[in-house]
Amino acid sequence: MKIQFVIIALFLAINAFAQPIEDDFSTALDEDGRTFLRFDAKNSFIANSQVKLWGVQLGYDHNNVVKYGLGFHNLSSPIKRDFYVKTNGVNDTINTRLNFAYFSLFGEYVFYDTKHWEGSLPIQIGFGGTNFAGNLNDSTYRFHEKFVLHYEAALTGHYRFLRYFALGGGIGYRIMIIDNKNLNMQLTNPIYMIKFKLFLGDLFKDTKALFVNDD
Repeated sequence: MKIQFVIIALFLAINAFAQPIEDDFSTALDEDGRTFLRFDAKNSFIANSQVKLWGVQLGYDHNNVVKYGLGFHNLSSPIKRDFYVKTNGVNDTINTRLNFAYFSLFGEYVFYDTKHWEGSLPIQIGFGGTNFAGNLNDSTYRFHEKFVLHYEAALTGHYRFLRYFALGGGIGYRIMIIDNKNLNMQLTNPIYMIKFKLFLGDLFKDTKALFVNDD
C-alpha cells in the first residue's frame, strides 16, 4: 500500500510540474541563443580521498533558462598506486597516477532567476577513459585502461551580491553506467561544487557603454 501511495504521489508531482517546465523550454527556445564559455570545478571522492575535477564547457544559452553544449573534465588530484613489471629480467616498481578524463554532453534548466538569486538543474552524460599511468626508463606504462560512461545530475544555485560577482554551490551525484572494475575503486559518488562567478558579459557591456558615452 505504501509503495502504491509513493508511485501515485510521484506521478502527480511529475504531472503537475511537467507542463510549466515544458512551457519554459518552449518559450526559451523561441528566443535567440548566445554562445558561452565557462570553466567548471567539481569536488568528489575516490578511494576515500577528496578529489577535484577541472573542466571547461562551451554551450548555447537561451534566455538564461535553457543551456546545453559540450564539455571536457579531467581529474587533477593525485590518486597513486604502485605496479610491478619485469624489464630485462629485473623486477621494477612503477609509481602510477590515476587518469580520469572525459567529454560530456550537458544540459541545464534554470528554474529560478531573480535579481540576486538563481537556481538550476544541470545534467550531463560523460564519456571518456580511466587508467593508471606512470613512467619508467623513458617509457610510459598504462594499466587497467578502459572506456567509461557515466551520468551526472545536480542542484546548483548562487547569490549575486554585486553587479559583477556571485557566490554559490551545488550538490549532485555521479552514476557510472559503464565502469572500470579493474581499478578496484568506486567512481559512483556524490559530487559538490563551490562557485565564485564573474559576470564578464555585463562587465564588458558596461565598459563598452562607458567608452561610447565618453566619445
